[in-house]
Amino acid sequence: MNLKDQSSSNHLGQRWYAIYTRSRYEKKVAGLLEERGITAYLPLMKTWRQWSDRKRLVEVPLFNSYIFILSEPHLVYKTLQVDGAIYVVKFAGQPAVIPDEQIENLKILLGSSTKFENSFDEFIFGEHVEVIEGPLCGVQGVFVEYHGKKRVLIRMDAINQNLVIEVKLGMVRKEIMADKEKA
Repeated sequence: MNLKDQSSSNHLGQRWYAIYTRSRYEKKVAGLLEERGITAYLPLMKTWRQWSDRKRLVEVPLFNSYIFILSEPHLVYKTLQVDGAIYVVKFAGQPAVIPDEQIENLKILLGSSTKFENSFDEFIFGEHVEVIEGPLCGVQGVFVEYHGKKRVLIRMDAINQNLVIEVKLGMVRKEIMADKEKA
């Protein structure tokens, strides 16, 4: 069973939401939410950090001050009772629902060894594409040219963040909207 199958069958009635946390409180908030029985997802990436006396591989949040929770809509605001949780990310006055596909894209990306970068640039969006081979198979995004290279952009609209992944042209195909409508 792939990640998409697991995602859609695991949480009937629950949706993903983004919570904004105090700076450097992401791990603490995620842990406290898990202790209360709330499914929290904190995307972490490994990076080398240099101190004056040593260099060490550490896990840091992919998106500073953001974690994702899986919750029923009427329970979202209870997460703010946790120390370090500041607010629920909203769109048009309502908690912003994060599509399952975006969470699954993050899980696929972070589970692979593919190099990527976090980008805060605004892009002119192109065609929707899906990676069809390699460790990122199934990741959906927008095809862009960035710094002169062909890449796939994964957009996390609710938190205004982009991830840019370099891919070979043969590894992507146009995402056919008819396929999405049938599903």
